[in-house]
Amino acid sequence: MRRRLPPLRAIRCFEAAADHENLVVAADMLGVTKGAVSQQIKLLEQYLGVALFDRAGRGLALTDAGRRYHSAVRTSLATLERATDQIARQRSRGTFRLTVLPAFASMWLVHRLADYQERHPNIDIEISADAAMVDFSRSDAHLGIRYAKGDATGLSVRILGHDRLFPVCSPAYRDAQRIGTAADLARCRLLHDTYWHDDWTRWAAGTGTALPNLQEGQYFTLYSVAIDAARSGGGVAMGHALLVGDMLARGDLVRPFAESVTAREPYVLVRPARADHLDFVRAFERWIADRLAGTDAFGEGKGEVGVP
Repeated sequence: MRRRLPPLRAIRCFEAAADHENLVVAADMLGVTKGAVSQQIKLLEQYLGVALFDRAGRGLALTDAGRRYHSAVRTSLATLERATDQIARQRSRGTFRLTVLPAFASMWLVHRLADYQERHPNIDIEISADAAMVDFSRSDAHLGIRYAKGDATGLSVRILGHDRLFPVCSPAYRDAQRIGTAADLARCRLLHDTYWHDDWTRWAAGTGTALPNLQEGQYFTLYSVAIDAARSGGGVAMGHALLVGDMLARGDLVRPFAESVTAREPYVLVRPARADHLDFVRAFERWIADRLAGTDAFGEGKGEVGVP
C-alpha cells in the first residue's frame, strides 16, 4: 500500500517554526531564508487542507490542529532519529576481523594496536595470523595485510609500500666475527626464513656480494624465530626494516654495514566488497597507512640498491 506522507522538507520547516513559533528563528536553525520556511509551511497546509498557524497580528501561534500535528511530528521524527543513530552506530562499531602475516602481526602490529583501540574503543578485533593467502569468499575477514603484488581479482587493494632488506645480527656476534663489510659474511652462519626464502639471494645479487655460503646455515619456518636466533647471537639474519626497526632502536640488533635492497613485493591492504560500507574497517585502513607513513622503513634509504 502506498503511504500518504508529506514532504520531509516541509515537515522540518514546520517543526522548527512550531518549536519556537517564530519564522526567523526557524530559518536561522535550518540555514534558509524566512521566505523559504514560510513557503514550505504553506505547502504543508495545502497538502493537509488545514491551517497549522494562526497568523493574526504580528505573532505566529499554532492552531489546535497545528498543536496536535506538532506533537505527532516531534514523536515521529524522534523515532526516526533514534533508528538512524542505531543503524549509523552499526557502521562504526562491531567485531573487526583481520588476517595478517604472522611476522607482521607479532613484530610490528601488536605493539601498536593499543593506539587504534584507544581511538576506537567500541571495536573488538580478531586477528588471524596466517601466511597463507585468504580466500575472502570463504572467510569472514574484513581486511587482509599481505606481502604480495596486489592484483587480487574482485578485491580492493591498497599498496602500503616496499620494505627494505639488510643483514642484521647481535652486537656481540658482530664483534666476535669482526664483521665490517659485506664480504665478511662469508665466514658467518646465515639464518634463513622459509617464507621469505629468496631474501639472501636477492640481497646478494642486488649488492653484488659473492657469498660461497649463501645456501648454508639454519632455516626457520617463522621469520620471528629466525630473528630471535640472530638476537641471541646465533648468526646473521636478513632484516626487514619495518619488522626489526624496534630492535635496532633498542640495540638488540645491529646493521654491520649499510647496503640494503628493496623487498620483492610490497605490503598491501586487501578488502572484500562486503566490507566497503564498514566505517571501522576504513578507519583501520587510514590508521595503519598513517602509522606506516611515519616510519622510515619504506622508500629510499641510505645504501639502498634498487632491484627489479
